[in-house]
Order: sequence, then C-alpha cells, then structure tokens
Amino acid sequence: MSGRRSANLAGTGRLMRLIVRRDRVRLTLWIGGLVGLMAVSAAEVHALYDTPEAVAAYGATVRGNPALVVFAGPGYGLDHPGIGAVLVNETSLWMALACGLMSIFLVNRHTRAEEESERADLVRSTVVGRHAPIAAVLTVAVAANALVAVGAALTTVAAGFAVAGTVALCASMGIVGVVYASATAVAAQVAGTGRATLGLGSAAAGLAFIVRGLGDISVAALSWSTPFGWGIGVRAYAGERWWTLVGLLVVAVGLALVAVLLSNRRDLGRGMLPQRLGRERAGPWSRTTLGLTFRLQRGAWLGWSVGLFLTAMVYGSVGDEVEQMLQDNPALADYLTPVPGSNLTDLFLSTALRMLAMLVCGYAVSSALRARSEETAGYAESMLATPLSRWWWLGSHVLVTVATVAGLVAVSSLGVGVGYGLATADAGAVGRLTLAGMVLLPSVLVVAGIAVLLVGCAPRLTMASWAVLAVVVVIGIFAEVLRLPRWVRDLSPLEHAPALPAQAWRTLPVVVLTMVAVVATTAGMIGFRRRDLTGG
Repeated sequence: MSGRRSANLAGTGRLMRLIVRRDRVRLTLWIGGLVGLMAVSAAEVHALYDTPEAVAAYGATVRGNPALVVFAGPGYGLDHPGIGAVLVNETSLWMALACGLMSIFLVNRHTRAEEESERADLVRSTVVGRHAPIAAVLTVAVAANALVAVGAALTTVAAGFAVAGTVALCASMGIVGVVYASATAVAAQVAGTGRATLGLGSAAAGLAFIVRGLGDISVAALSWSTPFGWGIGVRAYAGERWWTLVGLLVVAVGLALVAVLLSNRRDLGRGMLPQRLGRERAGPWSRTTLGLTFRLQRGAWLGWSVGLFLTAMVYGSVGDEVEQMLQDNPALADYLTPVPGSNLTDLFLSTALRMLAMLVCGYAVSSALRARSEETAGYAESMLATPLSRWWWLGSHVLVTVATVAGLVAVSSLGVGVGYGLATADAGAVGRLTLAGMVLLPSVLVVAGIAVLLVGCAPRLTMASWAVLAVVVVIGIFAEVLRLPRWVRDLSPLEHAPALPAQAWRTLPVVVLTMVAVVATTAGMIGFRRRDLTGG
C-alpha cells in the first residue's frame, strides 16, 4: 500500500520546483506586497494611536458600529482596548482575504487551468503520480502563506507589538489562506473549466466574507460558519484562543483529502459536474469578436458589480455619521486627504469614492491583461489565423475593458449615493454622488491603458501592471499617514482627478488624464500589431 501511495505522489518535488520557477515573479509580488502592507499598517497604527486616550477613542468609535463591524470584525478586545486590538481591527480580515485570494489564484493556475490548456497532459505523460499536481501546488501554497505569516510577524514585532498576539494574528491569516488553497483544489475537481474554478473559489471567499459580516452584527453562528470567523476568533491581543487555528488546520487538511478522493473519480480534463450544453448556434452578438470578448468577462464583471455596489452602500450609509466619528476619534482624520474649504462629510465621501476607484483599478488591470492570457493560451493565434485583424482583436478587449470599467465606476458611485441618500433621506445625493464618482473614470483608464501598453509593447513585463496598481493603492491609502511628498503622490493618476464633492470641478486634469489613457492604449495596440505572438 505504501508503494502505491509513493507512486501516486511521484514527481511531487519536481513539480514544486516547476511551480516556483513559473510563478517566481507572481509569488514574490504577492508575498512582498502582503508583508510590506502589514509592516506599513503596523507602523501606521503605532504612530496614530500612541496614547491610551487615542486607543480608547478608537474603541468607542468602532465598537458596536454595524457599518464598521462588517469590514473590520466584531472588535475583540475593543471593550478594554489596547494597541494590538486596533491593529487586529484594521488588518486581520483584509490580510486574511488577500492570503485567500493569493491561494485561490495559485491553485487554480496549476491545477484546472493546466488541464484546460492541455499542459497537464504533457506533464502526466512523464513519471508523475496521479496526486502529485495537487500535492505540489498545495505544498507551495502552504509555503507561500507561511512566508507571508512569518514575514508579517517579524515586521509587526519589530514595530513594537506583543509577540503572542502577533503570532496569533499572522498565523490566523496564513492558515485562512491555506484553507482556501484546499477549497480551490476541491473546486478544481468539481468545475469543468479553469474559469469556473476561479469563479467558485472567489465566490466562496466573497460569500464567506459577507456572511461573516452579517454574523458579527446579528447571529454569531453565521460568523463561525466561515473561515474568516474562525480566523479572527483567535482573539489576537485579547486573550488568545489557539484552538481556533487548530480547527482551521483540520478543515484545510479535510478539504485537501476531499480533493484527492474526488480526483480519483474523474477523468483528466473533466469536472465532476456535467458541463451545461450550449446552444446549437451562437446568437448574432456572440458570433462577433466584441460579443465573444464580453461573454468571456461577463461573469467576473457581474460579480464585481454586486460586490462593489454593496461595499459602496456601506460607505455611503456612514457618511452622515462621519463628523461624530471624527469628534470621538480625531486620529481617523489622518486617513482623509484635506481639501481647503470642504466639510468633513464631503471629504469622507470623496475619499470613499477614491477607495472604490482603487478597487475598480484592480478589475481594470485584470480585464486589460485578459488579451495576454488569451495569447499565452494559444487562443489568439487560432483567432488571428482567420481574416480577423490584430487591431480589431486587441481593440475588442480594449473596448470591453473600457465599457465594463465605466460600468463598475458608475455602479460603485451609485452605491455610495444610494447608501448616503437612504441614511440622510436626501434623494438628490444619488445623482450628485454618481456624477462625482464618474469623474474618476479617466484615472482608472490610465491604469488600464498602462496594462494595454505592456501587453502590446512589452508582453514579458505585463506583471508590472500589478506593481502599478500596488503603487496606486499604497499612495491612496497611506499618503496622509506616511506624509508622502507631493512628487510621490503625483505618481498615482487618482491624485490628479478633482476630489468631488469636496473639491470644485476642474476640466484640465480630466482632459489630460483622458489623453494619457488614449495615448497609452493606442501605443499598446500599435506595438501589438508590430510584434510576434508569444507563448506563456
């Protein structure tokens, strides 16, 4: 029996080295970015809440506020708050979600996506056991999450936080990431395509995050039905409960075993769930290049739309409370970019719109890089073998990106308006805030344009698009806290757009940003026409 198990795992080590080799840039960006984000957050919290009075004011502001609990958790330790409880409240859930997404993308890329591209057939034709691919990618996922947890713990302890609480906090977010790695391995056996696997994994993480939020403000059992509830339930810096981490590990191991058992019951390249039969003939819209491109991104766009709208409504719903919140906790003002002559409510709303625009930038990069994914998978070569021109093939991806990004900016701005309008009974706020958010569209399109530029002119460097996004996010979140100089802030296109409704309308920045986006996109399309197609 042991010999059979060894045969099933044959080649695991070599596959691990291959995964690390192929994803060395991605993993470096993920791990370095998350550790860096935790380091900055720890230093920022320590600087902002450096007195017992500031910590007490934070606890009074956050604890029991339903809108904030949804995003930050139940506030363990905030009844008698310490600096560690503030750090947990600010970072724990978001870092755990980021680790989960890192794991979902990694496992899908090296399981179901490999089968869909038929590279798995070549690998399995060598001396590789049936379960080696799952074992290899899960081992790498565990190692990646462990590196994030260890790196985050070291930087947090260096910032002056207690060791025990730091270990609990960082271990919880890493183990949540491992749980979603195993969950994605299960989804890879069930789903019929890599896109469906990614959708299942991402939907599971998003739904769990929402259910955890509902549980924290209503029925606690809902929160404990999710990995996020168990992760934050370790109560870091508030009387640690280590058994919750053991429970998460049991779940992760159980899901990994389920993935192995399911892999024995399916054929390579097929999922457990039968694929829905499509129409015998495609509709008129789907037979066009533009229609096909939109169809491939439709599911992701709808998911982003729902998530952004709900998030935006929460932001808008607390808009009328911001003045009281800042009176109770003046340190929160450091998160708002000051605008002369503006009131605190408008300042908060403009900041909320910018935060949502940063999220849309993430979708914009993903959508713009879809063309590169199609190219590396070989689909572009098949389509361009027909009379389809390169200009229109890439142009269809650009048009879909522009249209869907505009839709997301509109949906998120509308959500802020609806949330604020319902909270204040101000119906006019819906249209006013929707228009204010649309002003940020050219800035988001600049980020998308840079991604298209890299696709067309430097396809091997397309991962740098995510580095651009990281710069935008860091500047947007930490510019005031870190007192970044003006020239650093100007690196983000969002900094150049007028900050409505806190700031007056300015035409010139909007025109210039639009021109930059058009020039970058056009240069990328020209570069794509002149270069050879390349593989992954």
